Amino acid sequence: MDLGNLRQSSQFRLLSLLTKIAPNDVLKDLVIHEDLMKPIDLVSGARLLREQGVDKMFKLASVAPPWKNYIRLYFIPSVYAVAENVAQQLKRHEVEKTVSYHIIVVPKVLTVIHSFFESLGVLDFVTLHSYSWDFIPLDSNLLSLELHHLFKASFLKEENSLLTSVAKALMSFECLLGKFSCVMMLGEKSQRVHNLMNAWKKEIQPNFPVETEFTHLIMLDRNIDFVSLLLTQLTYEGVLDENLKVKSGFVYLDADGVEGPQRLMLNATSDEIYGEIKGKHISAVFQHLSKKAKELQQKRDIKNTDSIEEMKNFVSHDLKKIQSQQKSLALHISACEIVMKRQAGILEELLELQEDAMSGTKMKEYLAFLEDSVARQFDLATILRLCCLYSIMEDGLPEKEYQLLQRQLLQAYGYRHLATLHYLQRLGLFNQRDSKMISLEPLLPDRFARAASLRSEHIPFRKICQRLNLLPVDESSQANPCAKSGQHPSYVFGGVYTPLVYHLVEKCVREKEPSLGDYVRCFGNNLRIGDCSHPQSSARGKVLVCFIGGVTLAEVASLDLLSRQLGRQIVVATTSTISGPDFMESIASQHTDT
Repeated sequence: MDLGNLRQSSQFRLLSLLTKIAPNDVLKDLVIHEDLMKPIDLVSGARLLREQGVDKMFKLASVAPPWKNYIRLYFIPSVYAVAENVAQQLKRHEVEKTVSYHIIVVPKVLTVIHSFFESLGVLDFVTLHSYSWDFIPLDSNLLSLELHHLFKASFLKEENSLLTSVAKALMSFECLLGKFSCVMMLGEKSQRVHNLMNAWKKEIQPNFPVETEFTHLIMLDRNIDFVSLLLTQLTYEGVLDENLKVKSGFVYLDADGVEGPQRLMLNATSDEIYGEIKGKHISAVFQHLSKKAKELQQKRDIKNTDSIEEMKNFVSHDLKKIQSQQKSLALHISACEIVMKRQAGILEELLELQEDAMSGTKMKEYLAFLEDSVARQFDLATILRLCCLYSIMEDGLPEKEYQLLQRQLLQAYGYRHLATLHYLQRLGLFNQRDSKMISLEPLLPDRFARAASLRSEHIPFRKICQRLNLLPVDESSQANPCAKSGQHPSYVFGGVYTPLVYHLVEKCVREKEPSLGDYVRCFGNNLRIGDCSHPQSSARGKVLVCFIGGVTLAEVASLDLLSRQLGRQIVVATTSTISGPDFMESIASQHTDT
């Protein structure tokens, strides 16, 4: 599959916008928000920006940079707090009449941002522009829009304007690679995206390629399966994301395990070693790396060559490849060592607790551990993940334990986290049993109250898991033999849970006419089947699985396993990659405005 056209399409739109602002021969200064630096680099690269007249590039800070040229550009995400910072910066800065300011907002200029700029009176000398890129290839089977703020905007704030960017990206995908013959949606946001696509198709009537590479589009919302976000990921790529934070397909580290100059690119196409280990259970990675190190050393220690010609060939071809692989190997070993140091002494206990939560056993001991951990002020993100996992699997916490945990969390970590608990409750992640959402409804705006009432009639998630066979079969005193072998999708979470997306995609793709009665009973109106003219469904067409709100790398690994099992390529497209720690830290942060 050639995804180069997606990058070219994004490049073309960016270059057209820059040319519209000012010709290539006019020098420009550019300020970029840190969240956009790597995506912009992946889309265009520094060289292409230089060709468009970009002279100086700065990282966005609280004060204006030392400008040099008269055309000054800002690249910022459509986050209100960021836009407010830029607007205040420009308001304070003395503006010369010859200076031209342009704010490029990714993926679009929101009404609230435009209104704020207007209220400050800076639109007299500032021009606002919208720019959205297509899906950015991060790996051979992973595409991302890198819109990390979309989850908070769409699911927490119930602001759906950013969903137009997802619909545009999917439309562009279809125009380049062919129309989907079967579309399925699970979740309210996915249905909104599909409705937007259908409306634009009627209005624009685009021309699609005659032959299509992808036959299926399966869209699902992040809030359909929060458990995959709360459990600890145990694949190599998932562990890196949880501990070192993967940023646009890269991990940055130094000898002490903090962000540093050493950069590890997580792309199986450019890194053969990463391709071999990315989906492996973390317990098997060190053994594989050790074996690989010995193989490379043996190749490098080649002796007694038959001729000088063979030696020249070895030096000019094989040696360079071996050296590159050894460098990559050293970085992967360093990353593993950092992860092991961070998880030493806590990982096994966490996995045992998560297994208890998923099986519904030892729940008194589970709650006792939570209370003890809060008293000792363990990592807040870890504690919140465990609290939410219990709440989801047990359909809420008992009233006494809920009130006690809530009080202890606020006393231990600060009353500023009252908002954090409120947001988790709004998402249905931390609730009191038998009174879900009731305490919130009088406090919420109409759109939140409506969402709350829709969630009030629900099926407990444990029953959904049992109905869809997402939990392991109970085996007497014997651990799941597939938990680490990688032969069963639950291995990505140590054998305790099969990602819901694996089961859904398998059901849709393996069966010519999938029977989705269990999904209808579990999710009701959240499940929709759109265009499904099955002309090529029986063919070996590729499958695009699109996550609205983020995907964990453990889920990507499970779909990679399904792809091998079916002999059919499955590509994941997402608004961003997401991990449990990142998710909890974003909810717990004081700045929640989008």
